[in-house]
Amino acid sequence: MGRTNLHRNHHRVLWGITSGIIAIAAIYGIGVYHYSNSQKFIPNTVIAGVDVGGKDQATATKLVEQSVKSQTITLKDGAKKISNIKVADTGLSVNAKAFVSNSLQKQNGLTWPLQMVNVAHADKVSDGDLTIKDSDTQKFDSFSKKELKELNSDRTASKASKITLTSTGAVKLSGGSQGNYIDAHGFKKNLKATVASGKSSMDLKDSYQTPTETKANQITDQYKKIQAEDAVYDINGTKVTIPSAEIVSWLKVDTNVYGVRSLSLDDTKVSNYLNGLNDKYSTYKKSFNFKSTKQGTITVKDGNFGWEISTDVDKTTLENKILAGKSFDMQATISGSGQGLKPGEVGNTYVEVDKAAQHMWFYHNGKLELSTSVVTGLPPNQTTPTGVWFVWKKQQNAVLKGKNDNGTSYASPVKYWMPIDYTGVGLHDAPWQPTFGGDWFKTHGSHGCVNTPPSVMPKLYADVPTGTPVVVH
Repeated sequence: MGRTNLHRNHHRVLWGITSGIIAIAAIYGIGVYHYSNSQKFIPNTVIAGVDVGGKDQATATKLVEQSVKSQTITLKDGAKKISNIKVADTGLSVNAKAFVSNSLQKQNGLTWPLQMVNVAHADKVSDGDLTIKDSDTQKFDSFSKKELKELNSDRTASKASKITLTSTGAVKLSGGSQGNYIDAHGFKKNLKATVASGKSSMDLKDSYQTPTETKANQITDQYKKIQAEDAVYDINGTKVTIPSAEIVSWLKVDTNVYGVRSLSLDDTKVSNYLNGLNDKYSTYKKSFNFKSTKQGTITVKDGNFGWEISTDVDKTTLENKILAGKSFDMQATISGSGQGLKPGEVGNTYVEVDKAAQHMWFYHNGKLELSTSVVTGLPPNQTTPTGVWFVWKKQQNAVLKGKNDNGTSYASPVKYWMPIDYTGVGLHDAPWQPTFGGDWFKTHGSHGCVNTPPSVMPKLYADVPTGTPVVVH
C-alpha cells in the first residue's frame, strides 16, 4: 500500500515538472511572438539613456528627443571636470525618429526574458548616432563663441613649429610646442558628436589645436610620394620626363589663414620650366631650314606659322598632378599651325613665294602642282614680308581695303582671297595687273600682297587648304 502511494506521488512530481516546462515554453513563445509583432520595445530597452520599454515608436521618439534636449553634458579635460553645459542652451537638438525606428526593427524578440530581468540591458545609441538638427546655427555659433572664450581664458596656445624644406626637398621641423588651447572648429564638431551619441560627457582634449608635428608628417609623406612619382610631359609626341630633382626644387611650404601648412609649387619656377620646354620644342617664331626651288637650302625667319605650348593653361594642371603624388603622363596643350611638324620643318606641302624671282610654286606631298609668275609688294615701304606664314582663311568675292602711299584710300574687289598674315597680306587674283614677273613689281608692286594671275588663282584657291604654310623669301 505504501509502495503504491509512493509510485503515485512520483508520477505527480513528473507531471508537475512537465506542466511547468510546457507553461514556461508557452509563456516564452507568447513573449517572442508579442515582442516580434507588437511594434513596442521590450522592457528595459534604453535609447540615449531613456528607458523606452513597452513604448511604441512615436512615444519613444518623443521621450528621447525631450531627454536629449534636457540633458546636461559634463566637460572634462582628461580626468579633470571643467564645467557643465545644458544641451538646451547650445541651440542643438536631435531628430530621433529614424534611429528609434531602426532600433525597433532590429529588436530581437528571442532575448526578451533577459531584458525583463535587466541582463541584456544596453544603451542602443552605441550602434549609431541620432540626427542633429542644426537649424538654429546662429544660436549654436554664439554659444560656442561664448563658451570658448571662457574655456580658453587661461589656456596656452600651441606654438607653431617652423616647417621648411631642405635643399634636397626633405621636410624639416624645428621649434614649436603643444598647448591646451581649444580649437573652435574641433569644439563645435565634437559637441555635435557628443549630443548625437547621447553621451553625458565630452573630453576637451579631443578639441585641442592639431599638433604641428602631425601636419609636418603629412607634408613629409606627400613629399616622399612626389619624389617617387614619374612625371611625363608629352609635347606633341615627344615625351619629356621631368627630373625629380627639378620638381623638388619647385616645392615650398605654405600656411593658410587658418594656420594649416601644406606643400605647394613655386608658380614662377614651374612657368620658367614650361617656357624653357616651349623654347626648345615649339616651332612658332623659329627659323626654318627650307629647300627653295631656285636658291637651294636657305634659312627663313619669323612669320606666324608654327605651334607652341599653352604654358599658362598647362601650369595649373601640371601643378595639380604633381601635388597629387601619383605618376602621370600628361599631354601638353598645343596651339598653332603645323602641329605635326618638328622644329625647323615646313613639311612637303607648301606654297613658296620667291620675291627675287617674282615667282610662286605650290607643292603637294613633295610634287609640284602649280607654278606661276607673280607681283609682290612695291619696295621699299610696301614689300611683301619675308617669313613662314600660313593660309588661315579662304574667302571668295572679297573687297580689299587700305591706304595708298599718298594717303588716299583704295578698295579692290577680288574673286579669291587667301590671307597669310594678320595685317592684310595674302594671296589673291589681280586683274588690274597687265603683266606678272620680272621687274614689274619695282614700279607697280602691290600693297604687300602676292598678286596672282586671274587665270591661275582659281586652281590655287581650290588646291591649297587652310593651314598650308606659305614660305616667302
